[in-house]
Amino acid sequence: MEGEEIYRFLEKQFIDTFLGELIPGIFHNYANPLNGIMGRSNLMQRRLLDFVKKIEARYPDVERELGADYKKLIADINAINNESDKFHDMFRASSGKFYAIANHGVETLNLSKLIEAEMGFSDFYLDFKHNVKKDIRLDLDVPDISGITGYYSMALWMLIRLAMSGLRDCRDKVFSLETGHQEGIVFIKISGMGRELMAGWKEGLVDSRISPMDGTERHNLSCALLLLKQGSKDVGLSYDENIETLTISVPYRHAKEQQRN
Repeated sequence: MEGEEIYRFLEKQFIDTFLGELIPGIFHNYANPLNGIMGRSNLMQRRLLDFVKKIEARYPDVERELGADYKKLIADINAINNESDKFHDMFRASSGKFYAIANHGVETLNLSKLIEAEMGFSDFYLDFKHNVKKDIRLDLDVPDISGITGYYSMALWMLIRLAMSGLRDCRDKVFSLETGHQEGIVFIKISGMGRELMAGWKEGLVDSRISPMDGTERHNLSCALLLLKQGSKDVGLSYDENIETLTISVPYRHAKEQQRN
């Protein structure tokens, strides 16, 4: 299967979750900070009216007598700013995801920042947000790689989803995701990739008989891994069944080498 064919299959899997799972999550996550903004705004308005009345009546001693009110106004403004920041972060997570999956050109990208955005986006799946424990360790200073953002975004979305689905009902397990770099590669380690899911994963990378209409978890896994392999040159994959962790390794070039080329 070629990259675009695999991508279209995973795109369909993504769209299939949209109405039933994703849209409710988006509105749920938007509603909480929005309600906070509206509530605090109304409260601040009432307090401001009272403040003005007190100013008019007690102007000579305003600083001494109204210090507490000043502090309340500042606290309200701070609360509004905090809620606005949350709203903005969620907006960036949602808009950034749709931007990423639409980009099919080769470009320079930072895998840690991409995964950070993916994890922010995963909070829109309410079951994952509330029922899966997470341990995310991202090295935001990893070197940039060259690759297709859309392929990485769609493939990582599927891998994160598969891992979290396996851990959803395991209260004693934690989903962990780590990025870093060493010896010319950037690596991503994803835990929660169960042995049953990963059985025969290497064969899935070379099996050209994969049907685009198949929708099993193992098939979804194969498509995600195949798409990663086509997202950049020389992508490496390894699996440690003892700790049920998938490692993705992507070569990078040092800045001096990039400048020479």
